[in-house]
Amino acid sequence: MALVVNDRVKETSTTTGTGTFSLAGVVSGFETFVAGIGNSNTTYYAIVNSNGEFEVGLGTVTDAAPDTLARTTIISSSNSDSAVNFGAGTKNVFCTLPASKAVILDASGNISANNGSALTNLNATALASGSVASARLADDSVTLAKMAPGTDGNIISYDASGNPVAVATGSDGQVLTSAGAGAPPTFETPTVGDITSVVAGTNLSGGGTSGDVTINLADASTSAKGAASFSSDNFAASSGAITIKDLGVATGEIQDDAITLGKMAPGTDGNIISYDASGNPVAVATGSSGQVLTSAGAGAVPSFQTPTVGDITSVVAGTGMTGGGTSGDVTLNVIGGTGITANANDIAIDATVATLSGSQTLSNKSIAATQLTGTITPSDNTVTLAKMAAGTDGNLISYDASGDPVAVATGSDGQVLTSAGAGAPPAFETIAAAAITSTANGANNRIATYSDADSLNGEANLIFDGSTLTVTGAITTTGDITTDHVLPTADDTFDLGSASKQWRNIYTGDLHLSNESKAEGNAVDGTKGNWTIQEGEEHLFILNNKSGKKYKFKLEEI
Repeated sequence: MALVVNDRVKETSTTTGTGTFSLAGVVSGFETFVAGIGNSNTTYYAIVNSNGEFEVGLGTVTDAAPDTLARTTIISSSNSDSAVNFGAGTKNVFCTLPASKAVILDASGNISANNGSALTNLNATALASGSVASARLADDSVTLAKMAPGTDGNIISYDASGNPVAVATGSDGQVLTSAGAGAPPTFETPTVGDITSVVAGTNLSGGGTSGDVTINLADASTSAKGAASFSSDNFAASSGAITIKDLGVATGEIQDDAITLGKMAPGTDGNIISYDASGNPVAVATGSSGQVLTSAGAGAVPSFQTPTVGDITSVVAGTGMTGGGTSGDVTLNVIGGTGITANANDIAIDATVATLSGSQTLSNKSIAATQLTGTITPSDNTVTLAKMAAGTDGNLISYDASGDPVAVATGSDGQVLTSAGAGAPPAFETIAAAAITSTANGANNRIATYSDADSLNGEANLIFDGSTLTVTGAITTTGDITTDHVLPTADDTFDLGSASKQWRNIYTGDLHLSNESKAEGNAVDGTKGNWTIQEGEEHLFILNNKSGKKYKFKLEEI
């Protein structure tokens, strides 16, 4: 199936509605859609009805009985650019090229899209080599993927003629170094220089004499973009549409000097372009301030790294030393002599030189014990553990009654160091067994009791939280219990005494009687009362606490 546009293709139709049109026959002087467009091909069409209805769109032609035109895509119409619900009547159906799809060759030979859009899908095979000029490429259109492969690690520069050239890959640790105008930069081994100023030259701005110096490229003007044009030598056209296939512009079709900086796709600020091991252009990540571009050799792209720069310009051998230098790897050596040997990590002095008597102070010397006589007084904090003589595993050092250091014998597993007082060193001894060997039922606030001679048991029914003693179960006493108040744990629930275990005597002051908190009243009239019995010298009185009335008992003397 192809898109075909042809001249003088026109038929009629009486189809109504919004669906596929059945073609009724060719108009005199024209071709049918099957003849002019071809079966299964698509074309641009126009449908016009005498009542003013019209539709322009893209349709598909089918050779059938009758031939049909499927209205695939609506471009414009009398129904607000939607499919028209055609009414009755004979319609003219003809091939057309919509204005929005037209490409125009103007009087100057320039090709442009009538709708002002860019040309797409042009067939690159019809373009002459080198015919696409820089001005014809959209800004930011040349990505890394569009660039031709190159040598691993090469970067792109410009020569004295302004042509892009490849800068050869450097060695590991080299930095990109400018050779000035007229030559591309090269990778070189960095050296510490003595530049005191950086002056901005032609087409550059910035510079300075101290601190971090910045050089900027001068602003460049851009020329106006003209219309795309093709000469008869560069372009071959047929009666069909002009198309360029996707990815159809090969390297040979791009004019030399056509890809300017403005045509390259945007990238990350500070990135530069290099080539990987496959020869594809890649972006080198932006470095930090003060870093230099450093080659990693073939097989890896260069990267920005912090240079290692020192300030030492020379190493001079001083007294007792030889060697030194002003460049390269510098070595210093200690001068030896008769009886003195300078080794890599120490200086050895033999017996012919090291003869000491009396009190002497030695610093950083290695002298065998057999070569020493008299008394040696070490400096404070100079005897390390490594200098102490070996001893028995687990022994400790103590002092005896004479103040001499002695070894305390190693104890057994579980023993503790125990002092024997003045006059004897401490010794490791076994800890005496504790009186209590076990506990049980440990919990907060429980009172512990002995379960046997060596064990304690936390009583679950006997808890003291610091203010209240809680006992679960019966309490049995043989003596007096003295307290402020005796209260039940719930109202109208518990008895004082029982039918089988009664109190012998009750000694009290006023006797208060009340059943107001009970759910039911008394067993006689069902009412509830609140009374207090008080003692008088001659009578007993009873007070009704609800009514406030007072009564006395009538007593009969016997």
